Amino acid sequence: MAYKKILVPLSGSELAEKALPYAKSIAKLKKSQVILFAVSLTIFVDRRDRLFSSYLEVNAKELNTEGIKTTTATSYGDVAEEIVKYANNNKIDLVVMATHGYSKAKQWMFGSIAQKVLYGTEIPVLLIKSKSREVSAEFNRILIPVDGSSFSESVFPYVEELTKKTNKEILLLHICEPPIVPSYGSRPINPTWKKYQDNMWGEMEKLSTTYLNKTMAALKKKGMKVKSRVVKAQTGEVVKTIMHVSKEENIDLIVIATQGRAGVSRRVYGSVANRIVEESSQPILLIRPAIPMPPSPPENLLDDIWQSYIGSKV
Repeated sequence: MAYKKILVPLSGSELAEKALPYAKSIAKLKKSQVILFAVSLTIFVDRRDRLFSSYLEVNAKELNTEGIKTTTATSYGDVAEEIVKYANNNKIDLVVMATHGYSKAKQWMFGSIAQKVLYGTEIPVLLIKSKSREVSAEFNRILIPVDGSSFSESVFPYVEELTKKTNKEILLLHICEPPIVPSYGSRPINPTWKKYQDNMWGEMEKLSTTYLNKTMAALKKKGMKVKSRVVKAQTGEVVKTIMHVSKEENIDLIVIATQGRAGVSRRVYGSVANRIVEESSQPILLIRPAIPMPPSPPENLLDDIWQSYIGSKV
């Protein structure tokens, strides 16, 4: 995965321009070509079109003077559709764009240009948030949530290319949710629900640590600077935990795999990526891998484990 060509959609707004420092940073690091792209809603050449072209040329000239090979392109029609079409037809390696990333009241998933671009192409999309706090455009600290699946690990080649021959630090985050067991009401159970849950949670932490150690070793062999954390989270608080760790660790970029509309994972990765876009203030690199989303376990699987565990103790 090489970042040879970076597409930056611009509209003349301050929001859209938030993407420029990040595209510039990556382009300088990877010696990428940057294409500044604008879409007009009309096919008629008028003053607005001339202003668009002039606006793009001014920004391109500034980047060129900094040693970044920059060109411009314009199109007409639906903004999201034209961005996707241009990206797919011109061998773009990365789309860098800003988004409002509305909160739950105005979820980004419904009709936003960023959402349509993400679902319309398999090209990685780097989203820069409109209300982002001041973070480093250099992406010195990168967070990757992983769950042990090939789906969540599919982002590794993209991060490896981004961090190669740099001192950037990667944090692998594995979140352990409490094991879910059926309720037996007031009937006495031996071992108790609490004891069983604590035992299972302890085992999950051990397995998670072993997994992360092996993964870190493999990434370090490729020259990547990697750390890891295992964090307990209450049921339903995965996104909240990712946000907390991101703030605590001063993360500059979150990288996560997403399947878009194609499916919803029981785990962290996939549908939860949408919520991270909504709630995170950090830039987010979203990867749509060809690897299928891991299937959810059968609903009675944990109940079967519980029954087996109970049976072994009575």
